[in-house]
Amino acid sequence: MKWSLIQLQKYRGKKVPIEQEVDVTEYLKEHNHDVRDASPVRVSGDITVRQDSVLIELVLDGTIILPCARTFEDVIYPYHIESVETYVDKEEKVLDEMHHLMDGDKIDVLPVIEELLLLEIPMQVYSDNVENALSEGNDWNIITEEELEQQAKQEETKVDPRLAGLADFFDKKND
Repeated sequence: MKWSLIQLQKYRGKKVPIEQEVDVTEYLKEHNHDVRDASPVRVSGDITVRQDSVLIELVLDGTIILPCARTFEDVIYPYHIESVETYVDKEEKVLDEMHHLMDGDKIDVLPVIEELLLLEIPMQVYSDNVENALSEGNDWNIITEEELEQQAKQEETKVDPRLAGLADFFDKKND
């Protein structure tokens, strides 16, 4: 996804729509070993040419297949990323990570798309189909948050009989 500045100058002050598909599967697999597969990225948005910069509004949609953290089954992870990137012609105009330096008189959006996708990949995903997942093992089991809260309430009400005499300690002292 490259454009030359000369090609875009004829659209100065107007929004140029972008609608394209890009395949970055190999790049994602190479840079994140959890990625098993990915659909082509649907890139849409607008390009606006300004006096000294080019503003690109990106919308990225697609799916990435990742392993479930419990079962290692394939999990389809959908993403929708919106970003506004600014390309400038001089290095001193690069203010933050949303500003990028043009490569001569060319604008290449592919590295930015790849970076946005890598940042979007979660550390863990879980399959909806957990029937095959282990729910308990040696000295452990999986419980819900409600069950955890219920167990905590039960433990609060229980008093160790050896310490029952201490429960009234402060009341006796005030007498």
